[in-house]
Amino acid sequence: MPNFEVNTQVIELIPQENAPFLHLAGNIIPALAAGEPFAKICSHVITEGMKAKVATDHPLFQCAMWMMYQIGVRGLSVDFEKEEINIKQTEKSELDGVPYEQHFSSGNAGTGRAMVATLMMISNRALRINGEEVQVRPQPLETMKRVNAEVLQSRKFGEELHVTALRRLMMLLVGGTPREDPEVLAAMQVVADLNVRSFSFTPDGTQVSLEGFSETNAMAMAYLHNMDPVQMESMLQRVRNLNLRCQESNPSEATKANSPRPTPRRRQ
Repeated sequence: MPNFEVNTQVIELIPQENAPFLHLAGNIIPALAAGEPFAKICSHVITEGMKAKVATDHPLFQCAMWMMYQIGVRGLSVDFEKEEINIKQTEKSELDGVPYEQHFSSGNAGTGRAMVATLMMISNRALRINGEEVQVRPQPLETMKRVNAEVLQSRKFGEELHVTALRRLMMLLVGGTPREDPEVLAAMQVVADLNVRSFSFTPDGTQVSLEGFSETNAMAMAYLHNMDPVQMESMLQRVRNLNLRCQESNPSEATKANSPRPTPRRRQ
């Protein structure tokens, strides 16, 4: 097993279950959305653990170290009196140059790679709206709980959920609500969470064309919802089928919308 150094202590990294990684995600996603560097966020988890004198094999402590390891950090030193943290960085991240789907093997889930790949995807997503790339920024959890519930309540009988979410977003955009409005930002996140990658619409909103869905986002969402490999494959197949439908209706736009995106560079 690899090691991680905290001050002068060398700590063995032990593979973990999904649960503690997913627990940390609830704190990490808002911080990433606020622009905090990824390594700084994980360092804070580790230093808080040190202050609380938790055991080095504590799952959350281990998960934070694993995630640091996956982005190329091999240790850190902490000066509590000066409130300084120095990070020991290597040149290469464990995620660099690896096909996205490989991050989600059972082994990579246990060593934090799946979690890091998921967080990087969520914090770097974009929707292509009428040909323009629009950043999708993670919104507050309470806001998203409300908006997701409202989307479910407004779903028409037999309507696919991504269509319901897109209908809500379209009502806001065509109605003139600014894209910076919290309701629009939350509506865009719901659409992106449902794996929509690209769509276009006429100025009056009477015609909407779905152009592509994201397989990489589907993998990230499946992991974040703790789906097993069979469930993840089922979700991926559904996204592939949706993309086939897009290609049949608009081949050039669908191909462009679902073109592979590289794994986002790590944020430190």
